[in-house]
Amino acid sequence: MHGKGTVTTGDDRDGIPDGAVRDEARRFVMTKAPGLEPVPSRELTCLYTYTASEDFIVDRHGALVVVSACSGHGAKFAPLLGEFAMSLASGAGRPEARFGLANH
Repeated sequence: MHGKGTVTTGDDRDGIPDGAVRDEARRFVMTKAPGLEPVPSRELTCLYTYTASEDFIVDRHGALVVVSACSGHGAKFAPLLGEFAMSLASGAGRPEARFGLANH
């Protein structure tokens, strides 16, 4: 459930799953997938960062290439972000304005 739960940091998180988010997920399963067991067999919390626009950051700052695959779904795009970073580092590509540091 992206964007749900309490805003926290790595230092102050308690790791306890949010009961309201659990209930929302159970209602979703009961409504959209009747016949499946809606009670979770186990739970965990996920801590990640995201930008205000929920976009990645892929840009250059002088000779430095800056890449932040935040927004909770960065791992799914790791190969593509790696290609963007390589293109910027080699000088072959130009930063996409949407993902630029100036927008974040």
